[in-house]
Amino acid sequence: MTNVSAKQLVTLFKEAISFPQSETLGGSSESIESYYKMIQQFAAMADIYQDLIPEGYDVSSVLELASFISDMKIEEFQKVANNLPLILDGVILQHDKTECCPDTDPSYEPVTEMLSRSLPDETDLTVSSQDDLILKAATDLLNKYPKTSALRNLDRWLTSRPEKCKNAMLLVSKLALSKMYVRQTDHPLHVSLIFAMYNEHNRIRPKSGDNPNGEDFVRRKMRQMEWLLNDSPLSFDMILVDDGCPKQSGKKAQEIIETEGYKNAKVLYLDDGIRRQSAVTRGLKSTDDSRKGGSVQYGLWQALEDHPEDDRPHTVVFTDADMAAPVNEIGLLLEKQDDKTMVTVGSRYDAGSVCRGPWGKNGKVRGLTEFDRRMVGLRGLVFSQLFPQIGKITDTQCGLKAFNAKLLRQILLKTRIRTFSFDIELLLLAASAGTAIASAPIYWHDSIAESSFWRSDNDFTTPSGISAGGP
Repeated sequence: MTNVSAKQLVTLFKEAISFPQSETLGGSSESIESYYKMIQQFAAMADIYQDLIPEGYDVSSVLELASFISDMKIEEFQKVANNLPLILDGVILQHDKTECCPDTDPSYEPVTEMLSRSLPDETDLTVSSQDDLILKAATDLLNKYPKTSALRNLDRWLTSRPEKCKNAMLLVSKLALSKMYVRQTDHPLHVSLIFAMYNEHNRIRPKSGDNPNGEDFVRRKMRQMEWLLNDSPLSFDMILVDDGCPKQSGKKAQEIIETEGYKNAKVLYLDDGIRRQSAVTRGLKSTDDSRKGGSVQYGLWQALEDHPEDDRPHTVVFTDADMAAPVNEIGLLLEKQDDKTMVTVGSRYDAGSVCRGPWGKNGKVRGLTEFDRRMVGLRGLVFSQLFPQIGKITDTQCGLKAFNAKLLRQILLKTRIRTFSFDIELLLLAASAGTAIASAPIYWHDSIAESSFWRSDNDFTTPSGISAGGP
C-alpha cells in the first residue's frame, strides 16, 4: 500500500491528531466506534504475537505503534481518520481499480445485452426469486465462453466499469468463473462450509410482510453450493453454529434442515461445546465470551473431526450467515490454492472485486462511500505495519475464507482470540506455519439491516475475548 514504516506511522498519527484542519468524515457513531475497537484489537494481537514477526523487521517499532494505538482515545482516532489523508495524500484511499479497458468492445455487446435483458435492474438480498435468474445467466455465460481466458477477460471488462453495469451482471461473471474452475477440476475434494448465527431469527426466514429483511439464507446457501458443485468430483457439507443466540437461531435452522431433508447440513451449539470442554472451546466460560470467533472455531474443529486426515482432500471455508458473499463464489478461492498456498481470502477491495452497499437512494446499491474507503484504507495501513508477516492482504475482514484442512489442524488449537478478529489470528498462525496466503477478488453486497457487527456494545478488545489457551 505504502512505504511508510511503523515508526513513521506513529509520527503521522501524532501529526493528524494535532492537525489544525479537519474535514467531516461521515459515518455513524456506531460504525466509527466499531472500527476504533477493531484497530485496538489489532494492536492487542500484535503485542501477543510479536514472536511471529519475521526477521528483518523492526520489532520495537511495531510494538511502539501497537502501544500508541492501544492508548489512543476514540476522539483521537476520529481525528486520525479525518486528517491523515490530508497529510498522507491519497494513501488511505486504496480501493484499487481494475486496469482500464476500452469504453466499448463490440465483441462483448451481444452478451452484455443478453445479460441486461435477463437480469433484474437491482439485486436485492431479500428476493430469493432472483437467484434462479442469476444462476441461469451464469450457466448461459459458461456455455458461451467455454475457455477460462475468454471468460476472465469478460469479467475484467465488466468490473472495470461497474457504474455502467447492472449489479447482477457483475455477480454473474464471478459465478461463471467460479463454476468454470470447479467444472474443470478432475480431483476429488470435500468442502466444509461453516458459519455462526447470532440474532439471525429474521434473516434465516424468507421475506414476508412482517419480515422485510428475511433472506432465507439456509436454503439459498444450500442451493448455491449444489449449483456450484453438481457434475463435479467435489462434495460439501454445511455446519451452522449457534453463538448463544437468545432468539433461537439454531433451533430455527434445525427445523429448516429437517423440513428440507438436508443430509449434509447440521446445527451445533457453542454452549454444548463449552459444557463438554471440547479441545477448541477450552477457556470459554460461557457463550458471552464469544463474539462470533468462538462459534466459528467450534465449527471448524467439528469439520476436522468429521473428516479424518486419511480421508479425501479437504478444504474448510467459513463465511457469514447472511447472503452478502454468495457461497457459490468459493471456486474463486479454491482456484488459488496449492501445496504452497493453503489459505485464500475473498477480497472486496482488490482490483477486480465488486463491493456493493445498500445505502443509495431508494435503497439502491452502490459502491463504497468515502467513509468506507477511508476506514478500509486506514485499517489496511495499520494492519500492514502491525502484521508484516501476512503480506499484502488488503481485506482481512471479508466473510469468505478458505483453509486447507491439513494446515488448519496445525493451527486451530493454538488460537486465543474468540471475538470478531479471530480470523486475523488464524491468518497470523497460518503465515507462521510457512504457507503463502492468497486473495481472490469477489462480488460482495452488504447486508446490514439485521447485522450485529455495528452494535456499539460489540467489544473487540474485551479480555474475555482472548482465551488463556494457545501457544
